[in-house]
Amino acid sequence: MTPAPDYDQTFEHTHELLRCALATAYASADNLQGLNRDVALAVVHLIAQVKVSVDKLMTG
Repeated sequence: MTPAPDYDQTFEHTHELLRCALATAYASADNLQGLNRDVALAVVHLIAQVKVSVDKLMTG
């Protein structure tokens, strides 16, 4: 059974949102130091892990 177009569009949109969130968090970390930078990089890591999961779902 092929997923509905809305399903595919939702995955693609989610993938793009995660890509943008990842870039934003990474850029924010570049401007921080110490614990604040560590926290921002932790957010980068969490977003990256979710993006990997979404990528796996998209490729089947």
